[in-house]
Amino acid sequence: MLIFAHRGASAYCIENTIKSFKMAFEMNAGIETDIRLTKDEILVCFHDPYFKIGKKHYAIKNLTLKELRDIQFEDKRKIPTLKEVFECLDPSDQYKFSFDIGSQNAGKKIIKLAKEYALLNNIFITDTRLIILKALRRINNSVQLVHTVPHNIPKIKENNLDFQTLEDLNIKILNIKANKYIKENFSVVVNKGFKSFFWGVNSRTRMKKILLMNINGQKVDAIYTDYPDKLYELKKKYLN
Repeated sequence: MLIFAHRGASAYCIENTIKSFKMAFEMNAGIETDIRLTKDEILVCFHDPYFKIGKKHYAIKNLTLKELRDIQFEDKRKIPTLKEVFECLDPSDQYKFSFDIGSQNAGKKIIKLAKEYALLNNIFITDTRLIILKALRRINNSVQLVHTVPHNIPKIKENNLDFQTLEDLNIKILNIKANKYIKENFSVVVNKGFKSFFWGVNSRTRMKKILLMNINGQKVDAIYTDYPDKLYELKKKYLN
Protein backbone atom coordinates (compact mmCIF):
# COMPACT_ATOMS: atom_id res chain seq x y z
CA MET A 1 0.00 0.00 0.00
CA LEU A 2 1.47 3.32 -1.09
CA ILE A 3 1.27 6.50 0.96
CA PHE A 4 1.35 9.78 -0.94
CA ALA A 5 1.92 13.06 0.87
CA HIS A 6 -0.63 15.50 -0.53
CA ARG A 7 1.30 18.44 -2.02
CA GLY A 8 4.18 17.17 0.08
CA ALA A 9 3.92 17.15 3.87
CA SER A 10 1.46 20.04 3.54
CA ALA A 11 0.15 19.83 7.10
CA TYR A 12 3.58 20.80 8.37
CA CYS A 13 5.04 23.26 5.87
CA ILE A 14 4.24 25.25 2.75
CA GLU A 15 2.64 23.00 0.15
CA ASN A 16 4.28 22.11 -3.16
CA THR A 17 7.77 23.21 -2.14
CA ILE A 18 11.09 21.39 -2.02
CA LYS A 19 10.91 21.48 1.78
CA SER A 20 7.47 19.85 1.82
CA PHE A 21 8.62 17.15 -0.61
CA LYS A 22 11.79 16.35 1.34
CA MET A 23 9.79 16.16 4.56
CA ALA A 24 7.39 13.73 2.89
CA PHE A 25 10.25 11.45 1.89
CA GLU A 26 11.61 11.58 5.45
CA MET A 27 8.16 10.34 6.56
CA ASN A 28 8.43 7.31 4.25
CA ALA A 29 5.92 8.68 1.77
CA GLY A 30 5.85 9.42 -1.90
CA ILE A 31 4.62 12.80 -3.05
CA GLU A 32 1.52 14.04 -4.78
CA THR A 33 1.84 17.35 -6.53
CA ASP A 34 0.09 19.43 -9.15
CA ILE A 35 2.00 20.16 -12.33
CA ARG A 36 1.40 23.19 -14.53
CA LEU A 37 3.19 24.70 -17.50
CA THR A 38 4.51 28.25 -17.53
CA LYS A 39 4.40 30.46 -20.61
CA ASP A 40 7.89 29.28 -21.52
CA GLU A 41 6.73 25.66 -21.04
CA ILE A 42 8.54 24.85 -17.81
CA LEU A 43 6.92 22.24 -15.56
CA VAL A 44 6.26 23.75 -12.13
CA CYS A 45 4.69 22.40 -8.94
CA PHE A 46 1.71 24.64 -8.21
CA HIS A 47 -1.90 23.81 -7.45
CA ASP A 48 -4.07 26.56 -8.91
CA PRO A 49 -4.06 27.60 -12.58
CA TYR A 50 -4.88 31.12 -11.42
CA PHE A 51 -4.08 33.03 -8.25
CA LYS A 52 -4.52 36.49 -6.79
CA ILE A 53 -2.14 38.62 -4.75
CA GLY A 54 -3.62 41.83 -3.45
CA LYS A 55 -5.84 43.09 -6.23
CA LYS A 56 -3.80 41.57 -9.04
CA HIS A 57 -4.78 38.35 -10.81
CA TYR A 58 -2.28 35.96 -12.39
CA ALA A 59 -2.42 32.88 -14.61
CA ILE A 60 0.47 30.41 -14.54
CA LYS A 61 0.20 29.84 -18.30
CA ASN A 62 0.72 33.57 -18.94
CA LEU A 63 3.89 33.86 -16.85
CA THR A 64 7.43 32.80 -17.65
CA LEU A 65 9.27 30.96 -14.89
CA LYS A 66 11.28 34.10 -14.14
CA GLU A 67 8.13 36.23 -13.94
CA LEU A 68 6.51 33.66 -11.66
CA ARG A 69 9.49 33.61 -9.34
CA ASP A 70 9.70 37.38 -9.25
CA ILE A 71 6.23 37.50 -7.65
CA GLN A 72 6.33 37.97 -3.87
CA PHE A 73 4.01 35.44 -2.25
CA GLU A 74 2.75 36.12 1.25
CA ASP A 75 4.24 32.83 2.51
CA LYS A 76 7.54 33.61 0.71
CA ARG A 77 7.46 30.32 -1.17
CA LYS A 78 9.79 29.49 -4.01
CA ILE A 79 7.91 27.53 -6.65
CA PRO A 80 9.99 24.53 -7.73
CA THR A 81 10.28 23.15 -11.21
CA LEU A 82 9.76 19.41 -11.61
CA LYS A 83 13.33 19.14 -12.86
CA GLU A 84 14.55 20.67 -9.59
CA VAL A 85 12.48 18.16 -7.64
CA PHE A 86 14.00 15.24 -9.54
CA GLU A 87 17.51 16.64 -9.12
CA CYS A 88 17.26 17.05 -5.36
CA LEU A 89 16.62 13.33 -4.87
CA ASP A 90 19.00 10.55 -4.00
CA PRO A 91 18.90 8.39 -7.14
CA SER A 92 19.37 5.24 -5.07
CA ASP A 93 15.97 5.70 -3.39
CA GLN A 94 12.80 4.47 -5.08
CA TYR A 95 10.60 7.51 -4.61
CA LYS A 96 7.05 7.43 -5.95
CA PHE A 97 5.29 10.41 -7.49
CA SER A 98 1.66 11.12 -8.28
CA PHE A 99 1.15 14.02 -10.66
CA ASP A 100 -2.17 15.80 -11.08
CA ILE A 101 -1.80 17.54 -14.42
CA GLY A 102 -3.18 20.81 -15.66
CA SER A 103 -3.05 19.93 -19.35
CA GLN A 104 -2.25 17.25 -21.91
CA ASN A 105 0.98 19.02 -22.79
CA ALA A 106 2.04 19.00 -19.14
CA GLY A 107 1.48 15.25 -19.03
CA LYS A 108 3.49 14.76 -22.22
CA LYS A 109 6.42 16.76 -20.83
CA ILE A 110 6.29 14.88 -17.52
CA ILE A 111 6.67 11.59 -19.38
CA LYS A 112 9.63 12.94 -21.34
CA LEU A 113 11.37 14.32 -18.24
CA ALA A 114 10.73 11.17 -16.19
CA LYS A 115 12.33 9.09 -18.94
CA GLU A 116 15.39 11.35 -18.93
CA TYR A 117 15.81 10.76 -15.19
CA ALA A 118 14.99 7.01 -15.43
CA LEU A 119 11.93 7.58 -13.24
CA LEU A 120 9.14 6.57 -15.61
CA ASN A 121 8.34 3.46 -13.56
CA ASN A 122 8.11 5.59 -10.41
CA ILE A 123 5.40 7.98 -11.56
CA PHE A 124 1.62 8.01 -11.76
CA ILE A 125 -0.22 10.61 -13.84
CA THR A 126 -3.78 11.35 -12.73
CA ASP A 127 -6.63 13.19 -14.42
CA THR A 128 -10.43 13.29 -14.48
CA ARG A 129 -10.57 13.65 -18.27
CA LEU A 130 -10.51 10.43 -20.25
CA ILE A 131 -9.68 12.32 -23.44
CA ILE A 132 -6.45 13.56 -21.84
CA LEU A 133 -5.54 10.12 -20.53
CA LYS A 134 -6.25 8.62 -23.95
CA ALA A 135 -3.86 11.11 -25.59
CA LEU A 136 -1.14 10.30 -23.05
CA ARG A 137 -1.57 6.58 -23.62
CA ARG A 138 -0.91 7.12 -27.31
CA ILE A 139 2.34 8.83 -26.35
CA ASN A 140 3.53 6.06 -24.02
CA ASN A 141 2.30 2.49 -23.56
CA SER A 142 3.80 1.86 -20.14
CA VAL A 143 3.35 5.01 -18.04
CA GLN A 144 0.99 4.42 -15.12
CA LEU A 145 -2.16 6.44 -15.78
CA VAL A 146 -4.81 6.93 -13.10
CA HIS A 147 -8.39 8.03 -13.68
CA THR A 148 -9.54 10.40 -10.95
CA VAL A 149 -13.28 9.93 -10.49
CA PRO A 150 -14.95 13.28 -11.35
CA HIS A 151 -16.29 15.28 -8.41
CA ASN A 152 -19.86 15.01 -9.70
CA ILE A 153 -19.76 11.23 -9.14
CA PRO A 154 -19.70 10.77 -5.36
CA LYS A 155 -20.93 7.18 -5.62
CA ILE A 156 -19.47 4.87 -8.25
CA LYS A 157 -21.88 2.65 -10.14
CA GLU A 158 -21.32 0.29 -13.04
CA ASN A 159 -23.09 2.69 -15.40
CA ASN A 160 -21.57 6.04 -14.41
CA LEU A 161 -17.93 5.29 -15.26
CA ASP A 162 -16.65 4.07 -18.62
CA PHE A 163 -14.92 0.94 -17.35
CA GLN A 164 -14.55 -0.52 -20.84
CA THR A 165 -12.66 2.49 -22.19
CA LEU A 166 -10.42 2.43 -19.12
CA GLU A 167 -9.60 -1.22 -19.74
CA ASP A 168 -8.97 -0.54 -23.43
CA LEU A 169 -6.48 2.16 -22.42
CA ASN A 170 -4.83 -0.17 -19.88
CA ILE A 171 -5.82 2.15 -17.06
CA LYS A 172 -6.44 -0.07 -14.06
CA ILE A 173 -6.42 2.45 -11.21
CA LEU A 174 -9.23 4.71 -9.99
CA ASN A 175 -8.47 7.67 -7.74
CA ILE A 176 -11.47 8.18 -5.45
CA LYS A 177 -12.41 10.91 -3.01
CA ALA A 178 -12.77 9.64 0.55
CA ASN A 179 -16.42 10.35 1.31
CA LYS A 180 -19.39 8.63 2.96
CA TYR A 181 -19.44 6.02 0.17
CA ILE A 182 -15.92 4.73 0.82
CA LYS A 183 -16.88 1.09 1.33
CA GLU A 184 -19.43 1.03 -1.49
CA ASN A 185 -16.99 2.61 -3.93
CA PHE A 186 -14.19 0.28 -2.90
CA SER A 187 -16.46 -2.71 -3.44
CA VAL A 188 -17.43 -1.65 -6.98
CA VAL A 189 -13.81 -0.97 -7.95
CA VAL A 190 -12.53 -4.30 -6.62
CA ASN A 191 -15.37 -6.26 -8.22
CA LYS A 192 -14.61 -4.63 -11.57
CA GLY A 193 -10.98 -5.72 -11.27
CA PHE A 194 -9.46 -2.27 -10.74
CA LYS A 195 -7.03 -0.91 -8.15
CA SER A 196 -8.11 1.88 -5.82
CA PHE A 197 -6.39 5.05 -4.62
CA PHE A 198 -8.22 7.20 -2.04
CA TRP A 199 -7.54 10.91 -1.55
CA GLY A 200 -8.53 13.39 1.16
CA VAL A 201 -7.71 11.00 4.01
CA ASN A 202 -6.68 13.16 6.96
CA SER A 203 -8.46 12.01 10.12
CA ARG A 204 -7.21 9.01 12.08
CA THR A 205 -10.70 7.51 12.02
CA ARG A 206 -10.84 7.61 8.22
CA MET A 207 -7.24 6.39 7.94
CA LYS A 208 -8.02 3.33 10.04
CA LYS A 209 -11.24 2.62 8.17
CA ILE A 210 -9.52 2.67 4.78
CA LEU A 211 -6.46 0.74 5.98
CA LEU A 212 -8.65 -2.10 7.22
CA MET A 213 -10.93 -2.41 4.19
CA ASN A 214 -10.54 -5.84 2.59
CA ILE A 215 -12.53 -7.64 -0.08
CA ASN A 216 -11.37 -11.16 -0.93
CA GLY A 217 -7.84 -10.25 0.12
CA GLN A 218 -7.79 -7.04 -1.89
CA LYS A 219 -6.86 -3.91 0.06
CA VAL A 220 -6.68 -0.25 -0.92
CA ASP A 221 -3.59 0.31 -3.07
CA ALA A 222 -2.70 3.91 -2.16
CA ILE A 223 -3.79 6.72 0.13
CA TYR A 224 -3.23 10.47 -0.20
CA THR A 225 -2.94 12.45 3.02
CA ASP A 226 -1.66 15.72 4.48
CA TYR A 227 -0.31 13.68 7.43
CA PRO A 228 1.88 10.91 6.01
CA ASP A 229 3.64 10.35 9.34
CA LYS A 230 0.36 9.62 11.16
CA LEU A 231 -0.83 7.34 8.39
CA TYR A 232 2.49 5.50 8.35
CA GLU A 233 2.22 4.85 12.10
CA LEU A 234 -1.30 3.47 11.73
CA LYS A 235 -0.26 1.37 8.75
CA LYS A 236 2.50 -0.24 10.82
CA LYS A 237 0.08 -0.83 13.69
CA TYR A 238 -2.74 -2.43 11.70
CA LEU A 239 -1.09 -3.97 8.65
CA ASN A 240 2.42 -5.02 9.68
